[in-house]
Amino acid sequence: MLLGAAAPLAALGQFQAPTAEELKMTSDPKAPGADAVYLYREETEDDDKYFSTLYVRIKVLTEKGKELATVQIGHQQNLATTKNVSVGHFEVAAISARTIHPDGTVIPLAAGQTADLMSVKSGASQFNTMTFNLPSVEVGSILEYRYQLRYDRFFIPPTWQIQQPYFVHKAHYVFLPSWVYRSTGAGLGGGALADGHGQILYDVRALAILPSGKTAQQDTQGRWVVDVTDVPPIPREDFAPPLEDRLYQVEFYYTFTAIAKEYWQKETQFWLKDVDQYTKPTNAIRQAVSAAVSPTDSQLDKAKKLYDLVQKLDNTDFMANAGAVFTSNRIPDTSVETVLEHKSGNSNEIAFLYLALARAAGLEARPEWIASRNRRIFNSSFQHTSQLDAVVIVVTADGKEIALDPGCKMAPFQTLHWSHAGAGGVAMGGDGKVESIMTPLQDNRDNTVIRVGSLNIGPDGSVSGMLRVGFIGQEALQWRQRALKADANALKGRMESELQNQVPDGVQIHIDRIAGLDDPSKQLVAVLQVSGTLGTRTGSHLILPRLFFDSKATDPFPAEEVRSLPVDVHYAAQEQEQITYVLPAGFTLEGAPEDASMRWEENAAYKLVSKTDAGSITSARILARGFTLLNPSEYGKLRDFYDKVALADHQQIALSAAKPAGK
Repeated sequence: MLLGAAAPLAALGQFQAPTAEELKMTSDPKAPGADAVYLYREETEDDDKYFSTLYVRIKVLTEKGKELATVQIGHQQNLATTKNVSVGHFEVAAISARTIHPDGTVIPLAAGQTADLMSVKSGASQFNTMTFNLPSVEVGSILEYRYQLRYDRFFIPPTWQIQQPYFVHKAHYVFLPSWVYRSTGAGLGGGALADGHGQILYDVRALAILPSGKTAQQDTQGRWVVDVTDVPPIPREDFAPPLEDRLYQVEFYYTFTAIAKEYWQKETQFWLKDVDQYTKPTNAIRQAVSAAVSPTDSQLDKAKKLYDLVQKLDNTDFMANAGAVFTSNRIPDTSVETVLEHKSGNSNEIAFLYLALARAAGLEARPEWIASRNRRIFNSSFQHTSQLDAVVIVVTADGKEIALDPGCKMAPFQTLHWSHAGAGGVAMGGDGKVESIMTPLQDNRDNTVIRVGSLNIGPDGSVSGMLRVGFIGQEALQWRQRALKADANALKGRMESELQNQVPDGVQIHIDRIAGLDDPSKQLVAVLQVSGTLGTRTGSHLILPRLFFDSKATDPFPAEEVRSLPVDVHYAAQEQEQITYVLPAGFTLEGAPEDASMRWEENAAYKLVSKTDAGSITSARILARGFTLLNPSEYGKLRDFYDKVALADHQQIALSAAKPAGK
């Protein structure tokens, strides 16, 4: 027994001898331009002995690659026993590391050259980061290190992230499940483990996304093994969706069923039972409903009034000192009456309060448990409720189902935050069966920026006037949520900066006032004062940009030889602009500007027209984007469309001064 326990520790002292080719390597033909590559990566998980080991060999190829000399290991401490939360303790141990220079010189990590710092503490849970720096790292060095994570009966199977930020030449992964799952009786009996609902976890399963021809396999000892070579790095592409379910990975889970549909049926039923208990109507809930709505109100009016009630509460996720909005999917042990009494709660607690109020008002309402689309795309094949972090409420009002986002501060009635629109999740169907759902996507007209006004042009090209910029939908929601965490001057300065980047050089804008910032039911409007120089005077000619806000616009989608990921623009949207130039006295337009009209199937449309009157010219532009997610195969067509839009936006108009009489 002692020899068996010492075996993993003895292995920690073993490093691989570098080859001559590895030492001489200055670049990698398999990863052109890479700052570094993984020569080898090995992860071992042993639930029998409660430890995991990571062993890494990295070749540094550029100055930037030297950043990998700093190693940070996140680990948990002091987990408490609470409902639906595992019990355990992590410890980082047996760290050994060395740097190998290209000439073969070895510099080991000295004893005591590590630091363990607390990152976050929440209740009885503490999250630490162990940090160490490999010594004397140069371009061309090989970084080699190994460490062990020990845990106290913390039965959470591993998730292997096969793709890394850098190219991986070779990797080896091993997972030995607990003896409970390899014993006769499939885990039943005295050694059985159960989840938070008392269900016996009798099986271990693997869900793998791997390169073609590769699988996770069990050997004769019951170990799961994966071997891969030449793994491409994590793709870095603009406008990419969350990558959690797209990268090469293997996720293990102990389960009470191998059937995903059965898993989600039971887990959602447990969740809904907790939700019903948490949202159970109380006298305080009924009194709040009676004060907010009238028996003669229509169902839609009741839904609106109750929505306004919960939107007025303090949402702790959007307070000035709040961090990134990420709400736990755990149902509190208290009641929504507490949220009502304190007039505050986090996003999900406020959503559940709305559910309780709606039901108490006699409305048919159900919660939908979803994965926020800014975090990940829901995959029902992955048997983990941790995917689901948010709640939207679907209410039937006057015979029509409407999806509401009461937990999203400043979201107008019937407007979902973009990360909750087109989001996957689960909900209980009318037949009592749990079904996978997707929340409705938004129309481009729901998210609009409108820019209108009139500008006076001087004979020297100077410009002055007032413009209005209106925001509807997601654009307005983002500005209003920013206002919750910033003072008025800071918000005004940020908006001015963003708008300034959209106008021609030489023009200055100043926000005179912002209207509708505190009222999501109204359009958010910024009133701008415009000054500076817009045109260029050459002799008797004055050249002006045809468009005021889009004359500097470029194709927002970068050129890429190969696009591997979908294009995620978060939400469909449109831009509208109608601005009049009042021409200086004595100047006339040289020829009518050419109008433009383009359409790319159902994905996008563009139109630019101008109208000339005595002494003025008005240009109207609309750009509508109808898609939210676009297949990578469509990327070339996307770029082609926006290249044409940019070309049309860059048009100029020429004015000429009338010659004095007699000349």
